[in-house]
Amino acid sequence: MTEYLELPGEQLLERLVEIWPNEAPNRIQPVYDDLRTALRIPDVPFPFRVLANWPPYLAFAVRQFSPFVRSLAFEAAAETLRTAAARSLAATLRSEQFARARAYVLREHELLPKILLMLTAFAVGLRGRHTESAPPLGTTLPEEEPVPVRPAELPRMIDERVPPLPDIRTLPDAVRAALEELAALRSVPAVDDFSRALGVTDREAVVQLVQLRQAQAATVNELRATIDQLVDRLVRRFTLPGGKVLPDFMVPTDDLPVIRTAVETLQAITREALIDVTLARIALDGPEASERAPYPISQPVR
Repeated sequence: MTEYLELPGEQLLERLVEIWPNEAPNRIQPVYDDLRTALRIPDVPFPFRVLANWPPYLAFAVRQFSPFVRSLAFEAAAETLRTAAARSLAATLRSEQFARARAYVLREHELLPKILLMLTAFAVGLRGRHTESAPPLGTTLPEEEPVPVRPAELPRMIDERVPPLPDIRTLPDAVRAALEELAALRSVPAVDDFSRALGVTDREAVVQLVQLRQAQAATVNELRATIDQLVDRLVRRFTLPGGKVLPDFMVPTDDLPVIRTAVETLQAITREALIDVTLARIALDGPEASERAPYPISQPVR
């Protein structure tokens, strides 16, 4: 993919295809199964459908990191992100406009903090830990973490409480227009699963989301920096998939900068989607409920 080397992130994503599970080649299917059973969901989230354009990289990164996804420490890290976002956006007005899409609001409020943690881990691994200002793995972090990291302590499973995505492959023109307005506020494309699921369920809910963002524009701008700093600190507790190992997995060296651009662009999209799903969750259920996971799990494997 050397022809993609100089492309900025948004243009790169426009050139890449989403590899849906029913169309994925055989070598991707085990990776998708790993993702589904680690995240406990019935389908594969948008960022990984994009990263499947590089099967050896995605297989390596998921294999390295999925045991940490199946830990109570990872659940606690995701909850920390939910809490920070909900407290920042607590002034969001209540609205029933999102009621028709409640199932997808809850689904993505569960998933997006976890996906952001995973993408951040991938990004740090691709950059190389030696370039980072944060403490290396194993050193004392600025804040004490109460939950020890025990990889693979949670079972592989599909949580029946999590609904599958609706059909989001083809969007009506009116939905596309609403998502373009949302994208203009985000400064990144509104191509994530939450945005599209919201649009196909109730276009007016996207319009309401735009209004909620506009009402708290200054807070949203501050929250971006808060989330970026917090998620970077939170992933330091886990083993990160490092770029130096990738040539052993037959990933061409020229592909690594392109993969890094894709991962960092997907990070930004996921962060904005997390902000939006938090706005929608607060509008439905209030700020206190929005600090918590919709589908909590607390029992490790005995």
